[in-house]
Amino acid sequence: MHSLLAALLFSVALAGPAGAQTQDRPPLPELLQRAGAANSRGAPDLVALDVSPTRGQQQPFFRAVMAAPLVAPYRAGVLGDSFRGAVGSPRELIGRAGALSGARLQRPADFGMAAIEARLGAAPDPLAAGLAWMASTPAGAGWVPVLPDEAQLRGPLRYELARVLAAMAQPHAFLQRAFARFPPGVTPQLLRRQALDGQLTQFEMPDYRQLLPLIEHEAVLAGMLDLVGAVERLQRFVKSEAALPSLAWSLQTPLGRIVVDTSGQNNRHLLKDALLVLDVGGDDEYEFLAPGDTHAISVLLDHRGNDRYATAAAGADPSSATLGYGILWDTEGDDRYQGTGQAQASALFGAALLVDGGGSNRFAASSHSQAHAIGGVAVLVSGSGDDAFTAQTYSQATGGPGGAAVLVDTGGDDRYTLGNVPLVRPSPQLPDHNVSMGQGAGYGMRGVFFDGRSTAGGIGMLLDLAGNDRYEAQVFAQGVGYHEGLGMLLDDGGNDHFEAAWYAMGAGVHHAAGILLKRGTGNDVYRASHEMALGAANDLSVGVFVDEDGHDEYAVGQLGLGTSHANGTGIFVDAAGNDRYTVMSATCRALGAAYMHEWGNARETLPALGLFIDLGGADSYPAHCARVANNSLWAGPRAWPQLDLRSEAAAGADGQWPLPFALRLLTQPATPAAAR
Repeated sequence: MHSLLAALLFSVALAGPAGAQTQDRPPLPELLQRAGAANSRGAPDLVALDVSPTRGQQQPFFRAVMAAPLVAPYRAGVLGDSFRGAVGSPRELIGRAGALSGARLQRPADFGMAAIEARLGAAPDPLAAGLAWMASTPAGAGWVPVLPDEAQLRGPLRYELARVLAAMAQPHAFLQRAFARFPPGVTPQLLRRQALDGQLTQFEMPDYRQLLPLIEHEAVLAGMLDLVGAVERLQRFVKSEAALPSLAWSLQTPLGRIVVDTSGQNNRHLLKDALLVLDVGGDDEYEFLAPGDTHAISVLLDHRGNDRYATAAAGADPSSATLGYGILWDTEGDDRYQGTGQAQASALFGAALLVDGGGSNRFAASSHSQAHAIGGVAVLVSGSGDDAFTAQTYSQATGGPGGAAVLVDTGGDDRYTLGNVPLVRPSPQLPDHNVSMGQGAGYGMRGVFFDGRSTAGGIGMLLDLAGNDRYEAQVFAQGVGYHEGLGMLLDDGGNDHFEAAWYAMGAGVHHAAGILLKRGTGNDVYRASHEMALGAANDLSVGVFVDEDGHDEYAVGQLGLGTSHANGTGIFVDAAGNDRYTVMSATCRALGAAYMHEWGNARETLPALGLFIDLGGADSYPAHCARVANNSLWAGPRAWPQLDLRSEAAAGADGQWPLPFALRLLTQPATPAAAR
């Protein structure tokens, strides 16, 4: 895992197999020549990123994409495959997401458990020994638990519960280390108000934006890896144990409530600040009350049943975390998740995980949910089944400042919706639409218009591995980056449908990058009602779109289908099939074009690149787009043709050529025989 991901994160040169393939295969060389960018690596001018006051916050993978956009499809495809290979282990997924966020950490899977197991094995009561560390915390001074006797909670289950409770000691200590440099006055309420609700006053102190460089991300990741590893072990035990003792037991500890129910009943749990919940069997209902300020770790493991999870306040469900860790793991069943804000794998200065092992599930929330992270890591993984994800804003794989958020769905015909009802965050571009900022989005904050305290964006990746899926969103969605952020949507196979309004489907905005990569065979529909979509980039950004195969339909208002605006790099590629293109702009501002916001300034000499490539089939183009046709090459329009400005470099191609860059690894690991 780590060597492959490290290579992806830190290699930025246009070199190696992907670079060689990009350079050698037509039509790319001739297309770049025709655009007036024959020696281009496709990168926008990077000076603004290099001198940015948030240069130290920019994520490595984001920098790699910005430096070599023509290699971005390869990088994104290999990254997606690395997550595909890890879906069987949530711990591995957390590790990969942590690496994506820039945390440089390799941690053994046993994380020191041998010493813990030796201590538990030597103790008269392993459960008492597993809880003993809590008495040494400030909240637990002098605490003596009242425990069930061996007849009530016996054998392997008692030991496994003791083991996971003992394993929590180290993550608890790592949390203290991770945020040790924070000033007094930092509370979950303050962080939610500022970072999630956007209620900041100018030059406020403390300020979450100024806390981001103070996080020790390796400590955050180390503790979460340890915790997830312990819960993975408990999950395997529960699934494999033939006869668990039937009991219902609860204990209030200094760090939260423990609830264990193996009776198989249909339970209704009303929970506040749960530390560990284990429920086996039954169709259960969970309601989570508003969390307290000091609650840091929550774990809920439910095995079997069709369950319901509802939150009464932001940050209440166990798969959300503020200054801490949260895990919700449901092994199977048709489940319903109902949240408000900050729910369903949402990390705010911490790490969060939601695992649903399968079934047809419904996830509903309002904002900052369904894999959202600021100052940490969030992962949501859902197994096979027809799932529905619904929210309004900042949800469905959204990486905010200092965050990496990943949503992986392994199969089924899924529906992802970021809607307008209710209208909670009106878009400046379209006031009757919400700012979606999701379905693979990375965003930062442009403080230049407020108090100058900007933040670099994070990374969000939505990875759907199979099925006929539907994606609906508004403004900023479906592989979009905003202000030094990177968003990716990767869909593998199926007949899919994508709808959005503005800044979507592989779009970068204000020094950012967005990628939409559709691999495999499928007849897809892509509809953007307004502009800056389908391989479009604005203001020194990168937007990349690739569809590998199928008979597809594309519609955009304007400024899309391989378009650069204000010195961006917009790349659109359809690799096969009989496709239909619709451009609603009467002037056909699309299909391989580069435009400037205004002339008469120094940006006229900065690079831009707009590329449109259709590589097969008999395609249908709008009649009013005169320069575009089947089996032809064309240069983009120029306002100043006599000057041959780099800021107007653009071209398009339609013809029978192979895809000019790889979307997967080009080699396979050597077999033992070959290695000899």
